[in-house]
Formats: sequence, structure tokens, C-alpha cells
Amino acid sequence: MADMGIPPPPKQHKSLFHSQKPPQQDMSSFRGDINNLSRRLRILEESFTNLRRALQVTEQNMLGKNKLFTTEIKTITSDISDIKKEIAEIKEKILDIVKELQTSAKRDEVKVLEKYINIWNPVKFVTQKEVEQIVKEFMEREKNK
Repeated sequence: MADMGIPPPPKQHKSLFHSQKPPQQDMSSFRGDINNLSRRLRILEESFTNLRRALQVTEQNMLGKNKLFTTEIKTITSDISDIKKEIAEIKEKILDIVKELQTSAKRDEVKVLEKYINIWNPVKFVTQKEVEQIVKEFMEREKNK
């Protein structure tokens, strides 16, 4: 009869929901699978919770660092501004000193003055009081003679 072209009976496949095992064994295996899946789900949930906590801590740390960096940047910017003002003041003072030095006497001029002072020798000059004192002394000497 196999020659007549009649196909063989179809093979029975194991389905997802129907198995060849007796129903009692099926239920205990099913419960074990459910318990196993439930345990795995709890583990995954705990992992996600831990990851969320870690992410939250990381975000809080980043926000804190960002705030700290912002205040440090403001402080540094303020310090730089103060330093720029001080540099501008120093430049202004240096320019004033340069102007002052330009109006002061040069070395050659001081040497000319030194020559005149040495010629005049003002140390030997007398004051009016000294002259009056000398005259008084001279007059008294003359009187006493």
C-alpha cells in the first residue's frame, strides 16, 4: 500500500502547551518554572533598583560637583577681573613715574650744576645773622680798644 501514493501519517510534534507527560508531573514542573521565573524577575527588579539608586547618587554627585565648579569659576573670574584692574593701576603708575623721570634733571645737567657749586663753594657763604654777629663783635672790639 505504500506504493499507492498515500502519504504516511503526520508526525506528532511536541507543542508548547501540550506535552506527552502526565498532568501531575506537568503541574509541578510548571510551578517550578513559575517559581524560577518569579525569582529571576525579583533579582532583575533588585538589580534595576540598585542601578537606579547608583544612577541617582551619580547624578547628585555630578550636580554637586557642577555647583562647586560653577562657584569656583565665578571666584576665579572675579579674581582675574581684580588682577586686571591691579595691572591697569600699575601700568598707570609706571607711566606717571616715566613722565616724572622725563621731567627730572639729566646726568649731564647735574654735572654742570656740580661744577658751578664747586666753583661757588656755598658752604663758605655766610647768613645775614652771621654777618650781623660778626659786625657786632667787631664793633665791640673797637669800642673796647
